[in-house]
Amino acid sequence: MKQLAVLSILLIVCTGCFVDNELTQEEDKKNGPSNTTYQFSHDGQDFELVSFYEEVLEYTGSMKANAKLDNKEIYAEKVLEPFKEKSSFDFTNNYLTPTSDVEQLEENTNKLLENQEKINEQIKAALSESAELLSGTDTTVYVFPVNPEDWFTIDNLEGVLGVTYSEDDILLMVNPSYSEETLKYTVAHEYHHTVNFFHNGVQSVYNVLDSVITEGKADSFASIVYPKINMPWTKPLSDDAEAVVLKELSTHAESTGQNIHNDFSHGNPAKDLPRWSNYKIGYQITQSYIENNPNTTIPDWTKLDAKELVKGSKYNEILK
Repeated sequence: MKQLAVLSILLIVCTGCFVDNELTQEEDKKNGPSNTTYQFSHDGQDFELVSFYEEVLEYTGSMKANAKLDNKEIYAEKVLEPFKEKSSFDFTNNYLTPTSDVEQLEENTNKLLENQEKINEQIKAALSESAELLSGTDTTVYVFPVNPEDWFTIDNLEGVLGVTYSEDDILLMVNPSYSEETLKYTVAHEYHHTVNFFHNGVQSVYNVLDSVITEGKADSFASIVYPKINMPWTKPLSDDAEAVVLKELSTHAESTGQNIHNDFSHGNPAKDLPRWSNYKIGYQITQSYIENNPNTTIPDWTKLDAKELVKGSKYNEILK
């Protein structure tokens, strides 16, 4: 995420709260699934969903027509360059990559295109429900199919991966097998990142502690929006695991090293650090702060920097 997230049943969609995209419903039915930008507003906040299914299909079509073409070059030309022209994203190569399974990617992309209206409505609901509790800036969500070789996202993240780089941009990758609950939870999680970025800037992911609390805030928020959805990375650590993670966090709180960040995110058996340690302990710390400060509003604790939030939790000893 720079060190972000990663990383969706409560429908409180108010009739009349939205301004939909330019195509009328009759035009939609006449023309079939649309790959145009989908726009709506909620309480004065503008949202835009931009799907890149068409660009991905141009890539897969080119590779199927001539397998001797350079896969990376064609992907860059057909997918990455159009994306860079439409967005302010950098560092996309970590998430948007060509595939050796072109036919499966084409099949998956066509399935997503067929279900685009439903997917857009689900993303719209999650953004609107999130904005209802926490207002932010105008936000654009860029939607791509998951690389079919990315089995971690498909199997462990239920087909949805979200990445946020700024206060107004979200990158969302979806597999046809996605869970609607996970999609909505992920959108709420990433939306919180945008608001956190707005208030705290790059400092919110500067070091290990900052990144841990950023993820904890986002999961606490998503859990408030969708209290019936339980994600594996918010399940409590065992007492022994918690002690190990807290000690490691206290030791490396100020670290900005990529290897340390990876240890917390991916796990490190040599250190007895479980996978998603950053999410799990970040969530526990944020939940502790909320319990200790029940009168603090969502916007208030969102604006807190990492150390202030930790000081208000039962985990404040990790700062000593």
